[in-house]
Amino acid sequence: MYPQEHDALAAAIGEMLVARGSTLAVVETSAGGLISTRLLSVPGASRWFERGVVAYTEAAKTEISTQAPGIIQRHGAVSAEFVADIAEQFRLRAGTDYALAESGIAGPQGPRRSGKPAGSVVIGVASARGTQVEAHLLPGTRAEVMMHIAQQALESLHRQLSTSDDGTGR
Repeated sequence: MYPQEHDALAAAIGEMLVARGSTLAVVETSAGGLISTRLLSVPGASRWFERGVVAYTEAAKTEISTQAPGIIQRHGAVSAEFVADIAEQFRLRAGTDYALAESGIAGPQGPRRSGKPAGSVVIGVASARGTQVEAHLLPGTRAEVMMHIAQQALESLHRQLSTSDDGTGR
């Protein structure tokens, strides 16, 4: 799949961030860069998109936060605790107003040792005001789940920006 010529949701997010003078960092573990691709398809994204990372392996995930190994051991990588931690830590490391993070299981295999089925994902948005986390179970093939994760993540970020008083997270 290629990014659409005009991604209305990503463009709306960009407009909201520019209007508030806010910046964004993104951590993807199962969307494979699709979130960042959609955001970066918006002209002028360099004014608000600071950085993004795809941390696919457990080793890569633990580089984002020093607390990650213990959190993964206690709660798993597809957990509210882990996603909140990487969102908060990456926001601080990047020096941005917001960080969007996700961790999930795209499939195609069924339940893992974690007991979570393919299509499970946790999405978090961190700001100075705190971190909002939500869990989803998404249908489809591996590619479809990855696209659904990107869509859900952008919708979550848009909701957080829409409900923020000034958009700075302060």
